[in-house]
Amino acid sequence: MFLITLSIFISGCAEESGAEEVSSNTQPSAEEIVSSMQMGMDSLEDYSFTMYVNSTSRQQNPEVHEVIWKKPDLMKMTILSPDKDTEVIMASDGDFQWIYSSESRTVFKTEISDDFNDLKLFEPDVYAEFLNGIILNGKLPSLLGTENIDGKNAYVLELTPSEKNESLQWKSKIWVDRENWMLLRSEIYDNKENIYLEIEIRDMKLNTGIPDSEFEFKVPDGAQVKVLGSEDFKNETEKMTLEEAKQFIDFEILTPEYLPEGYEFNYSMVSSSKDTPYSTFVHSGFSIFAGQHYEKITLVYTKGNNEIRIIEGVSEKGLHEIQNFESEGEYIQVNNMNGTISPIFGGNMKALTWENEELEVTIVSSFDKAELLNIAKSFS
Repeated sequence: MFLITLSIFISGCAEESGAEEVSSNTQPSAEEIVSSMQMGMDSLEDYSFTMYVNSTSRQQNPEVHEVIWKKPDLMKMTILSPDKDTEVIMASDGDFQWIYSSESRTVFKTEISDDFNDLKLFEPDVYAEFLNGIILNGKLPSLLGTENIDGKNAYVLELTPSEKNESLQWKSKIWVDRENWMLLRSEIYDNKENIYLEIEIRDMKLNTGIPDSEFEFKVPDGAQVKVLGSEDFKNETEKMTLEEAKQFIDFEILTPEYLPEGYEFNYSMVSSSKDTPYSTFVHSGFSIFAGQHYEKITLVYTKGNNEIRIIEGVSEKGLHEIQNFESEGEYIQVNNMNGTISPIFGGNMKALTWENEELEVTIVSSFDKAELLNIAKSFS
């Protein structure tokens, strides 16, 4: 979840001065550094830090994530978005998990029970989830050298996706504290070797004996509380015919008059924040999820094992269904409306998106730009 975040995040520090080369005779290998990071993480009883999160493509100030955690599952994280003047609080107090958004004045709450592993709003151990799930997962490390970050000596590692994960992941660089093996900074690059995401961790404190009282959550005055049960955590979307889907969608569904030879309609899927409040949380941006209304339909056309997916949706915030992680995309005109075409999944697929005042349409396929435009122009 910290990645849906992640719906979304990250910020940089210190100018990069170039890593000082190290000798393999005096320094640990990249694999040994990663192993030490894992062992150091496993030995933690509690921690606190502030993480600055920035996306270089968004032209905005970094989000600020203030985090405290204590073994086994106590956590509290406050996410501040300076540009929006909003606050999100995520807390796990041992009995309940809570998520609050100042923008919607909504609190999601779920009880920690025997079924907790299946009903978590988020993973309490933020650092471990971030390190294993985003930074190190499926990556091959290489040691570039050492560098000084805010007075701390750090190893600099480059992380390259392994061959089997190459299409779904991107190269990154991390700075690791040579004293305690904790992450200090990370940069994630797009497919053109430009920095796309920056992360900086400051004020890291380890094993200080944080009291349980620090993890208590108080519902803000005037906030609406939504208690979530198992039915709110359903993640399987029902496949249905187009006629069946029309019963659940308030907007007019658009269909293409042209498709490449051999492609036929297979099924559609509908999702809406009217169904479950937790769906809103999952499908919205990382820091503006709570209480946000959305409604979308996905049309799936197939030819053998090949697919074309057409996603249509209405959102009060105008969130894009396809977040382009690799580049800002190419701006184009689609049916006299502004749109973008972007590579996704390592460039193996493309997403063509355009929108009017109410509806956003995205076509996802492996076809080239010309064929995607042919499909898009055939929409009535």
